[in-house]
Amino acid sequence: MNYPMYGNNNQYYMQNLQDMRERIDAQIKQMQQMQNQQQQPQAITQNFQIAPTQNTSELECKYVENIEQVKNTIVIKTGIFLTKDFNTLWIKDVTGKIRTFKTEEIIEMDEKDRQIYELKKEIEEMKGMMVNEPVNANVDEQITETKSSRVSNSKRTNAK
Repeated sequence: MNYPMYGNNNQYYMQNLQDMRERIDAQIKQMQQMQNQQQQPQAITQNFQIAPTQNTSELECKYVENIEQVKNTIVIKTGIFLTKDFNTLWIKDVTGKIRTFKTEEIIEMDEKDRQIYELKKEIEEMKGMMVNEPVNANVDEQITETKSSRVSNSKRTNAK
């Protein structure tokens, strides 16, 4: 079967198959290396924080229920403590000194709200003037008797 004219073709075919096998082996080796790298555990890094993080702000702030919680809290810098309803505010400095404040909400009014407030105030002042004004006895008033249309005069009651 080896004819001289086909001999070169056979060698070429064998060389081609050998090259193909080497490429496939190289690809398999590369895939195995990638799998081994993926299966190797990643290095675990643990960071432990011993001190609290330092904020760049000058104040600490916290919600509390009462002054006892303020007293029991250690502050590294000036701390502001508030009740959740914002009625009471405590300021504690690094020496432990505590100052207590009562707060109230200030609602800003626009122009219409101010006008309404002023008009209500004027009405209340006028009502006060009407109540305090003495009654003038010289005013003639007509007193008329009116009969109710609901009650008949002919009915008698047995009230004793």
